[in-house]
Amino acid sequence: MLNIDHISFSYGNKQVLKDITFDVAPGEIVAIVGANGAGKTTLLRILSFVLMQDAGNVVLDGVDPLQLPVKYRKWIGYLSERCPLYEEMTVEQFLRYRLRLKGERALRERRRLTVALELCDLEDVKKSEIKLLSQGFKKRIGLADAVMLHPRLILLDDPLASLDIGHRKQIGTALTSLSAHSAVILAGHEISEMLDWCTRFIVLKDGEIEAFYRTGEFDRAELKHILTSAVSARDEEGEL
Repeated sequence: MLNIDHISFSYGNKQVLKDITFDVAPGEIVAIVGANGAGKTTLLRILSFVLMQDAGNVVLDGVDPLQLPVKYRKWIGYLSERCPLYEEMTVEQFLRYRLRLKGERALRERRRLTVALELCDLEDVKKSEIKLLSQGFKKRIGLADAVMLHPRLILLDDPLASLDIGHRKQIGTALTSLSAHSAVILAGHEISEMLDWCTRFIVLKDGEIEAFYRTGEFDRAELKHILTSAVSARDEEGEL
């Protein structure tokens, strides 16, 4: 169980997040949606321990990252919006390198790699240099990296960007499978696809939680309209 309790954060004099509180359990896929500048990326960076909140607490299965940062980081998988990769490596080389960097045992390496390649549909390009691949493939490599160790918490910033509809559906299927053992939180804009597999939506507006929606409790068309309207609003200052 992930507990987010009264999180606030500011960049200088600009408050970006204000009193954010919610929880996520294994079996859930929670989407954070909102206009550009609502604070979605900042929230994911705090949950991934890239940023430190000004106030409030984050606790994952009893572990506070401020108290046990190494243990907390071992329990999470994070895909950032820009998805940095070592592009001179092949896909297989990169994922093996990342497994070793994360301290995975050599005996488990092949199995972890095989499952990640299959899950993200990368088997056919595993020998290809990353620099030669499309942005869609690169996003899927980043996703494979994030989920290889089956983390307790999976954090994904715009994971469907650059993917065609078929691959978006495949990612949704993969995340549904992973959510059986992991809490999943993602930020994104592809409402139609996310409605198929996200269990809950949290709408952020100006750094505050405006609303919670649980799929199944609302008419799909109505919920799609509400969420699309929340995403469509644009903030001139851009995403934070």
